[in-house]
Amino acid sequence: MAAAAVPRSRGVAGGLYFLFTLMCLVCLASSLIDKDKLEEMKKNLQETQQELDIIKAQRHAASELMDGSMGLMDPLMAFLRKTSGDSPDDSLPLVEYMENIKSFMEKTKTLADGINRETDVGIEKTEKELGKMNNLIKALEEYQAEL
Repeated sequence: MAAAAVPRSRGVAGGLYFLFTLMCLVCLASSLIDKDKLEEMKKNLQETQQELDIIKAQRHAASELMDGSMGLMDPLMAFLRKTSGDSPDDSLPLVEYMENIKSFMEKTKTLADGINRETDVGIEKTEKELGKMNNLIKALEEYQAEL
């Protein structure tokens, strides 16, 4: 009778060991995903998305402002040339100065457009990373809901 009890106790001990191991893993996984940390991750993701939206909205503002300003330079220079036609050479330095300003603005606009292209590439990468983070948070929420 003692021989019959030994295998049964080993089976129960093995089952209890399996159950204990399974409970430890579940508790460990549950403790790794804390609700507060998950909420903090969601909050940080949302703040980052808002900051990215602001950057996207403002990235072309300088270039558009320069376009508008350069659009005003040509009529203003034409007006100065027209009005200075009757006067002596006093206003010609002003026209040359405005041409220099326009040239400088064109170079600055080219530089700003290059920076905008680099920013667009960075925004695309950031949006992809935010998408991955959003998917991870959703998966963690689903996992936590299952527990």
